[in-house]
Amino acid sequence: MTAIAAQQLPDFVDLEFARRLEMAETILPDCVEAMRRHCPAHPIAAEEVAGGVAFFGGVTYPANQIVGMGLYGEVTRDDMDRVEQFFRSRAVPSTVVLSPLADESLRTLLGERGYRIAEFNSVLIRRISEAEPFSPPDGVVLERVTPETAKPWMRAIAQGFAQDIAVAEEVFGGFAALPGALAFLARIDGNIVGGCGGRIIPEARIAALFGTATLPEFRRRGVQSALIAQRLHEAALAGCEYAVVSTNPGSGSQRNMERRGFRLAYTKTVMMREWPDAPAAKENEADGH
Repeated sequence: MTAIAAQQLPDFVDLEFARRLEMAETILPDCVEAMRRHCPAHPIAAEEVAGGVAFFGGVTYPANQIVGMGLYGEVTRDDMDRVEQFFRSRAVPSTVVLSPLADESLRTLLGERGYRIAEFNSVLIRRISEAEPFSPPDGVVLERVTPETAKPWMRAIAQGFAQDIAVAEEVFGGFAALPGALAFLARIDGNIVGGCGGRIIPEARIAALFGTATLPEFRRRGVQSALIAQRLHEAALAGCEYAVVSTNPGSGSQRNMERRGFRLAYTKTVMMREWPDAPAAKENEADGH
């Protein structure tokens, strides 16, 4: 395919587009400050390295990782030293989310340092139309999350994920505090039965969707579809061009998103290096920190 032909493809994912999409999972400075205000007791930390942002939300936080590294040029050994020091000093594995469009130097360094593949992530995208229709099914009521409803919303999402992965309720608390947050809850007969997170990133003209879950006993009633449609509607009003979501490859979540018009942009590899001589992590977990 020639360069001219590639440019004519409306959803062709080149390096520039990948940089935009990776912002969906990058904890940017405004997000860090918002999460610190929301959770002042948590040891939240972030550091920019080689075009990416390393984030730490606590020893048990499920997404202590660096995203976007290597998308803006060569990654050096000094860069990798900084990343590893960031995570090792906090007693968690060094976790690098590797985009297939990242500079080759990053792949080389990860191989030299003995990183292993921890998981794969499917990055799915959907172009947003100027007027995204939104009409929830009868009996389903959606509301934007408020300080008063934040705790039951977090509980509903955590319980909705419980069959696949155990995640503490508090992990989702920061979602509603993010700038441009797309945090909504769903009610049936007045009861909170599900929820979702997300955020609008105006500088990239994308809407990141995440954290969508429904209580098992209320599934197959259109709740998840309504939560997706609500966020797409909000994204259209904000002038976003694309929505982006990451899922496990071949999962029910990927199938559901593809049914709603999302398509695979690329697959990322989560690379991890653990520290066998770092007992602090186990001590902190035992103390409940």
